[in-house]
Amino acid sequence: MLKKILVAVDGSKESKKALNFALELAEMISAELELLTVVPPVFLYTHSIHVLKSEAVADCAKELEVGFREALYKAQKVAQKKKPEFKVSARLEKGEPDVKIVGRAELGKFGMIVMGSRGLGGRVSALGSVSSRVVDKASCPVLIVK
Repeated sequence: MLKKILVAVDGSKESKKALNFALELAEMISAELELLTVVPPVFLYTHSIHVLKSEAVADCAKELEVGFREALYKAQKVAQKKKPEFKVSARLEKGEPDVKIVGRAELGKFGMIVMGSRGLGGRVSALGSVSSRVVDKASCPVLIVK
């Protein structure tokens, strides 16, 4: 039986929908929820590295973390407000989002991952690159919310 659900959040519209779906599902089946946000590494094209100083890259990484931390905080507040009887834990990690989401699901023995169909990246297809890679790599069911 499904007892633990991992919810990937990034502040996008789709991740907010995924959170709401996961809250309803968890209530129906009395499952625990953990919210996870992953701060991706700062990616620069090779020629940009020579233009930007290392302090600028570090500042960018800090600001990125602040934004993801804020998204996680807001998601946790939404969960607590909608379902105050639930214990919802929250976790922030740094690295490649798909790798961290799948790794956390396996390490924490989660029965399901719930995430939005698209995140904060550019629109390339109906399914975002992170959600697509999570579906490919995860050993547990992945529920994609559109």
